[in-house]
Amino acid sequence: MKFKATKKQMKDNYNTIISIGYCDAQYLLRYENEIAYSTRSEGWACDYYDVDGVLISTGYAPLTEKNTKRDYKIIRKYDEMAQNIVYNNNIGYEEQEKQIKQLLKEFINEVIL
Repeated sequence: MKFKATKKQMKDNYNTIISIGYCDAQYLLRYENEIAYSTRSEGWACDYYDVDGVLISTGYAPLTEKNTKRDYKIIRKYDEMAQNIVYNNNIGYEEQEKQIKQLLKEFINEVIL
């Protein structure tokens, strides 16, 4: 179950933060569970995922990246690869999950400074 957190709390607790816009990595994060979320005056702001100690913030108002580079082309490339895995009818659920989790690790390694 995810908990509500402030952006400041999340920034202070992670040295590496990846910032991704709303639905820009929906396939890449398909098999990950949110650990927390933040709100703003308009409502929901973003969700947070912890992947091996790296925080991924995604939403309408995600956290600013920290010790990573934000590159829409890289995010798009990896999400498209994950989408191809999801829609490949020759791969079972467990194999999809395994391949996408590996792809997510490769993505993280590419954007970390």
